[in-house]
Amino acid sequence: MGGSPSVEYTMQLADEDTLRLNVLATTALAIRIDEKTMCVEALTEHQTHRIELKPTGHPDRYLRAVRENLSVLALGTPGGYPVFIRRWTRTGALETERLARLLRLGEAEAVVAVAASPNLDDELAQRAWWCLPTAEVARLMLSHPDVATGSTGPKLSQFLLDHLPFEDTSRSIIDTVKLLLCSRLLNEEETGRLRAHAEDHVACMVGFLSAGPSYLYAPQATPRFDTASDYDALMEQLLQHAASRQGETFLRCAHHALKKAVDMDTVVDTLKALGEYGKPLCGETVLPRSAQDLQQIVESLTDSSNTALDPDRPAADKSAKNPDRQSALIALGLCGEPLVAPFFAKSDAVGSLMRRKLKPVLEPVFAALEALIEQN
Repeated sequence: MGGSPSVEYTMQLADEDTLRLNVLATTALAIRIDEKTMCVEALTEHQTHRIELKPTGHPDRYLRAVRENLSVLALGTPGGYPVFIRRWTRTGALETERLARLLRLGEAEAVVAVAASPNLDDELAQRAWWCLPTAEVARLMLSHPDVATGSTGPKLSQFLLDHLPFEDTSRSIIDTVKLLLCSRLLNEEETGRLRAHAEDHVACMVGFLSAGPSYLYAPQATPRFDTASDYDALMEQLLQHAASRQGETFLRCAHHALKKAVDMDTVVDTLKALGEYGKPLCGETVLPRSAQDLQQIVESLTDSSNTALDPDRPAADKSAKNPDRQSALIALGLCGEPLVAPFFAKSDAVGSLMRRKLKPVLEPVFAALEALIEQN
């Protein structure tokens, strides 16, 4: 005999809790729930309030009932905690007027959605940070220029810097380092310590590469390439930068990062950084998916653009007129995820095994880097 299906029902809140939650919701700017202590905390205009719940049944089911009650109060959803919130992606596709109300749900996923919203401002960021002070939320919010330059930015930056030693994935380390640098919230001493750390930690180094050439070598002058110039002039600008101390440092660090890459993220993000560096020369050229394609496109672009520099045009040094260096820069501009996508689609290798298997694919990239480095 088949048993009757189990029926989910909403647990009734204690009358005292219902009353106190209703009062709390009228003044709260944000609400968070401490599940361990069974407490609800509210952030108001001038202070925080805390109430201890009086569960009438199993704690997990009671907390679900609390969140359903908060959802009704914040969103007016008669069915309690709306199921669709569980399906929210983290693309930040939320209406501005709903963001503030979402912070009163006591739901972590709603806070993440607010942090990811393109409509986030500094005031909402402060409330979201009070609700859920995690590295993920900090990274999402620090990527907003308005937040980075507001009063919340320095708090997020300091948290991420302090938390960096505890990050255990290349993805989170790369993203954190890039955000810290690009936010320009670190002082010289902090940037220096981070740079020293990058020398022994490849994911941290890749974070520097992803931020751009100006962060690896002090002083931090950002290279400016006049993309409106004709091709020869643009090539000359890039060749001169590659021969500079800043450019050489960037190229050497990229070479080191690929030599010591530990997983897919460190490989892919290094290739993306190289692609951004040489992109002015390649524009919107479709990126190659194999070493052979890369070499063929380099030859095609070199031939079609007639890249030999005008001998009457001044250059930083004679090496800037070397056609091998020109081809090398074009090769870097064609680097990106597509080059290694076929490999990682079939392999989950990491470490030395990954590097050994990737050697034929990355051979032209190493050759290009070495052509530029050795002739400096």
